[in-house]
Amino acid sequence: MKKELPGHIKKAFKSIDRFLPVVDLIVELVDARMPQGSRLSGLINRLGKRSLIALGKADLAAPQETEKWISRFKQEGYACLSLDSRSRASVKKLASVIQKIAFEKIPGKSTPTRKVRRVMIIGIPNVGKSTLINSLAGRKAARAANMPGVTRDVQWIKISGQLELLDLPGILDFSLLRRGSILKLINTIPGREDDSYEQAGLLCDVLTRTGCSEAIPGLDQSDGKFDQFMRDYAAKMNFLIKGGEPDTHRAAADMIKRFQSGGFGRVTIEKAEMDLSVLFPDEENVQEVPSENE
Repeated sequence: MKKELPGHIKKAFKSIDRFLPVVDLIVELVDARMPQGSRLSGLINRLGKRSLIALGKADLAAPQETEKWISRFKQEGYACLSLDSRSRASVKKLASVIQKIAFEKIPGKSTPTRKVRRVMIIGIPNVGKSTLINSLAGRKAARAANMPGVTRDVQWIKISGQLELLDLPGILDFSLLRRGSILKLINTIPGREDDSYEQAGLLCDVLTRTGCSEAIPGLDQSDGKFDQFMRDYAAKMNFLIKGGEPDTHRAAADMIKRFQSGGFGRVTIEKAEMDLSVLFPDEENVQEVPSENE
């Protein structure tokens, strides 16, 4: 099968290039649980505009790790802050920073004559762009749902402070598609219901490799015996089938759902001092995504 990005994602990239000349600021929204792993490498630098990295879903990430990531990105020359789109105070703080940067004069460049400043919000699917825009706008201005691929159209949305936000579909490239199985764990790429056992196995492996095995009770004492650990987890949760046997598939689905919703506490998979290869040791096999015409 020919490797092809989905049509709405190709459209998003074209829209970025189309509207870039009239954009004053780019907000790159990433997942605070996997900040570098959920970014499109080099995109911000390529676009050449003032930018701000927002560590979204920070309410699901370990606070001390989020602070380390903010320090790391700032050391790399990026403006950065954490974000919980459901917190009015957090959104208000982001709005203030956007306002400040968007209207800040750039040395050596002329100031736009238009009163409105335009902000482009970019990020991978289901990272929370539409939810953020609705929070900034104070109304349901962008379609949002807890599933990837909801935003398919490009739209400008006016908010207070003489700002306009550009809402784009989520964007992926092949480097991110190589990470698809792990990105499923943070619900960026949708997983099938029938592969929850495999996903739970991957989650346990990733948490173990990244030093987060204590997040799921008993995992750090399982000695890598995943099948037995899932049987024990199912029994503990009273997930049983006929005959009193542990229902490990129901247990796996429960484990994934709990992790994605913060049911195991605030967990950051990717630490700021971690080499990305620890999280993604094998990126040779690119997932083949059919084009919209297939």
